[in-house]
Amino acid sequence: MTELHEIWQRAEVSQRLDVLAGFVAVCVAGDEDARRRLALLTAEAEAALAASPPELDVAAQCLDELVHWAEEDWADHPYRPAEARPDEADRQTRDYAKDLRRAVLPVVLHDELACVELSLEVRFLALCRRRHLDPRVREDVFYVAGRAAMALDLGHLEAARREVRRMERVGSVESGPCDCG
Repeated sequence: MTELHEIWQRAEVSQRLDVLAGFVAVCVAGDEDARRRLALLTAEAEAALAASPPELDVAAQCLDELVHWAEEDWADHPYRPAEARPDEADRQTRDYAKDLRRAVLPVVLHDELACVELSLEVRFLALCRRRHLDPRVREDVFYVAGRAAMALDLGHLEAARREVRRMERVGSVESGPCDCG
């Protein structure tokens, strides 16, 4: 579990570094000294993230320096990346974490997690397509889907399976006809 928590932290820093480094790179395109400074900063952050174990504090310091640089020099720039809302930041981090997780999980576990994820998505969409779904049942469906997604993010196969079974039970409570096509 600690390894997956570490992956999530790496993904958060990596995602923010990539976005800000891309923005700063465009802004400093004509300034050779600034380009060198950016290259050194991103290389230091990448090396810290690639270390085993990752040196998250070093990478976070590089990120903080990049944030300060962007705020100091381009605070009013119309294309300066805004701080993402919490839900959007989590979605972006999750995309990064999936790639990192894929590299450390055994193939068998990764495949099983993918099967559970597909099963979850199929059931979730089928329930969401039901006409006249009671609002409380719909709320339960979204809640259980969120719990299952968290279990998948953490690589906890049994918890994810348990939540999929729970979603099946929530769906069976609502006996309305399924509008699946």
